[in-house]
Amino acid sequence: MSLSSTHQAPTTTLAEDLRALAACPRELWLVYLATFLEYLGIFSFLPTLPLWLSGDFGMGDKEAGNWAATFSLLVTLFVFLVGSIADTLGVRRTLVISFTLAAVTRLAMSLAPTPATAVAALLAFGFAYATTSPVLQTAVHRASSARTRAFAFSLWYVSFNLGGALAGPMIDATRRAFLDPTTHKLGLRTLDLPLLGARTLSAHAAILGLGFLAATAAVPVVLMLRKGFEDRQDADAPHEADKKTTPLRALGEAVRDRSFWRFMLLLALLCLVRMMFQHMHFTWPKYVLREQGDTFPVGTVWSLNSLLILGLAPLGTALTRKRRPLDVLLLGAFLSAASPFVLCFGSSLPVQIAMILVLTVGEALWSPRLYEYNLSIAPRGREATYVSLAALPYFLAKFLVGPTSGYLLERFCPEHGPRQAALLWFIIGLTTMVGPIGILLARKTIEGPATRAPSEA
Repeated sequence: MSLSSTHQAPTTTLAEDLRALAACPRELWLVYLATFLEYLGIFSFLPTLPLWLSGDFGMGDKEAGNWAATFSLLVTLFVFLVGSIADTLGVRRTLVISFTLAAVTRLAMSLAPTPATAVAALLAFGFAYATTSPVLQTAVHRASSARTRAFAFSLWYVSFNLGGALAGPMIDATRRAFLDPTTHKLGLRTLDLPLLGARTLSAHAAILGLGFLAATAAVPVVLMLRKGFEDRQDADAPHEADKKTTPLRALGEAVRDRSFWRFMLLLALLCLVRMMFQHMHFTWPKYVLREQGDTFPVGTVWSLNSLLILGLAPLGTALTRKRRPLDVLLLGAFLSAASPFVLCFGSSLPVQIAMILVLTVGEALWSPRLYEYNLSIAPRGREATYVSLAALPYFLAKFLVGPTSGYLLERFCPEHGPRQAALLWFIIGLTTMVGPIGILLARKTIEGPATRAPSEA
């Protein structure tokens, strides 16, 4: 199976595809709701993580970056197995376990009294973090039909970016509640929490606590998924019985598939583009707050990415639905990879918005189509395995950015002393641009055989 041959131009009209999407089972819409709640917590967690480790527990940029990298490495190790576990246990059961664990560990992070307990809760959160997104993607695949899949994943992309759009203002509103009116610096507040009593919290701990509420709300949502919904057969696709097997056997079947490894090459190169998104979580918050001060609306500005995606992702899917996927991926990857260079022109609010605009337009082109293609190569009953393994380069990006972010901040944008912020983002831009250039050079290998028999597609 090749990247070019698996996505033929649709023969149905856009209106017909949208009507078919509306007829999908209720599980698809429940998955969208669960995705929104999950990413409301994720989008508030990621930019808060380095600020929480440094602000609440006194860690330097390098130490905070190293713990973020350790967390990402642990997540990567979990990713090796979570997909095959989900294919064995079932999507519904895995989601219930994952969201329950996410709620418990996010609460533990919010209330952690010492650096040791904070790090322990962070690392325990790794399994839930590694599990939810791949399994939610699998649920979208199972609840949609072949003819509606492109738009089903476009709307899934919208659902989690809706969480991101609301997470930004939520972050800033929480930070404002903890600002000292005299110094305009963040401080501590004592809150009377239900069941827990009076607790002294920082703004960062309070934001993590809001993530706990989102995960808690997601548990009853996934419990409403009907048992066995993932076993439904797609009327628009050839019937193929699910293969029941063990997690390790499912893992072995995936890694022996040549088309999977061609896709992994594409993802490994896109990993370099994704590094910019990780820098937006690990590097950008500290950089922009040091340049502009604690009153800068860091959450709201970054939420523009998710807010723009709400319209751009469906629009991009509609405009490019008859284009070859790799052409769309390349254009979008080049745009996203170029976004760090915008910050070389300054740190003012207009420059920040311009950078996010370039990054987001590129993301709207390549990211939704990538989710769709990933699941199109997966055999029936192996979707979660493929999704989880395909997420490895994404978590590798997190692992690489963690320590390099700390080093770059201390070297080029320290909390005190002279700064060279433009050079910081120029270096980051050079690394991200390697990704689309590599895809262009390796295009023939990534595409694989030009044609395949219909039975193999």
